[in-house]
Amino acid sequence: MSEAKPNPRTIHKMRVAKIVDYNPQIRELFIETEEPSEFRFKAGQFVMLHVPEEGKPKPALRAYSIASSHDNKKGFQLIFKSVENGLASNYVWALKGGETLNFTGPFGRVFFVEPPTEQIMFLNTGSGVSQHLSYMLSFKDQYPDVRYRMLFGVRHEADIYYKPQLEELKKSFKDFEYHFVLSRPPESWSGKKGYVQTLMHEFNYEQIQTTFYLCGNGAMIKDAKALLEQSSIPKERIWAEAFD
Repeated sequence: MSEAKPNPRTIHKMRVAKIVDYNPQIRELFIETEEPSEFRFKAGQFVMLHVPEEGKPKPALRAYSIASSHDNKKGFQLIFKSVENGLASNYVWALKGGETLNFTGPFGRVFFVEPPTEQIMFLNTGSGVSQHLSYMLSFKDQYPDVRYRMLFGVRHEADIYYKPQLEELKKSFKDFEYHFVLSRPPESWSGKKGYVQTLMHEFNYEQIQTTFYLCGNGAMIKDAKALLEQSSIPKERIWAEAFD
């Protein structure tokens, strides 16, 4: 008997089990189910956080990509990027742990395409790495031999986060390479500079069959798609989730 599909309209009451701050702009919440007792989703999907809004009867809804494996039915992880004076940012950064939050979902249809192509390229900015982490954690046992490449865009060297987790994830794959790309690097920075979309060509995607997953700000995604179209990459091998 097949599992019943989750109802995205169901309000899930979930507890903040752990909070990790990577820098002043990036916070990760580890969320555990309360009621209902399970939450099922597919890698690549997102949830809506219900944010109380003073003076209004209904909460504001904010979308966040899930950053953990779809094998876990008892919770998930979310990565937040702070927005100055943002309603949701103020709410999330006021949390201390132990609170019960309301979510609806899962939503979204940007799924991992199976079987995968020889090479997978992830381009992300801000907290867009969330979606790509979910793909890799969910499918690492099924497709460990695929060539995975990630370009992770941030502004400054101080904005870099999740490097230890990516180093740990590398151990699960035979060929996973990631690069932080700084748009405002210091003179001492010896890594990649500029914007993630302008560095795609370094990974030989015109000779190696490649699927692209883009997650982050809309300008990056628009530029990346335009460059890929110039290279005649089929649209069915370009998947994107934009947010600003």
